[in-house]
Amino acid sequence: MAAANKCSLLLKSLGWCYGTPVKPGIRRRVYGIDGSKIVKWPTFTRDELGRITSAIMKGNFELAEGAKWAYIDHLPDKASFKSETQGEPPSQSFKVTAEIVHPGVGQEAAEATASLLNSNMVFLVQDMMGNYRVIGSEDYDTLATSSRDNGQGATGTAGTTITIEASMEIDAPIYTGEIVTDDGTINESAGDGV
Repeated sequence: MAAANKCSLLLKSLGWCYGTPVKPGIRRRVYGIDGSKIVKWPTFTRDELGRITSAIMKGNFELAEGAKWAYIDHLPDKASFKSETQGEPPSQSFKVTAEIVHPGVGQEAAEATASLLNSNMVFLVQDMMGNYRVIGSEDYDTLATSSRDNGQGATGTAGTTITIEASMEIDAPIYTGEIVTDDGTINESAGDGV
């Protein structure tokens, strides 16, 4: 009897009250760092079988000395942030994707996007509820690609599109720890996770 209980699903109720707002979109600044600069990852709360029981990560990203999160400003109205399941049982996971459009097409955009290629970046995207969501994991590499469009004629829209894809064990977990940037540390008072 105990073995049957141990292997039962962790299904949780998922309610919603009509009239409760759900703000779509993401905020205008995305943070990224080279995964090799992460010395220690925040952890997940797990049960005895290793299943994740909370979407909130515990602890901080511990970075190599001098490493900081870089930012990319983008046009939130053109951004997309989504996920879908992939694979087959017993090895299903999530594919988390973000697509952002930076309005620049000049030297700075070219240099920033060149640094994303062929690297394993980790990104933090802030949703409209104020949660920092992680795109990337210790287990799988993250793929970042970019494209540039200088627009057409006098009324065309120019921009650099950055697409981020990551395979993850859980759908873009919430990070409540510190984010060390060139502008200082943000998210300090948010706490250490659950």
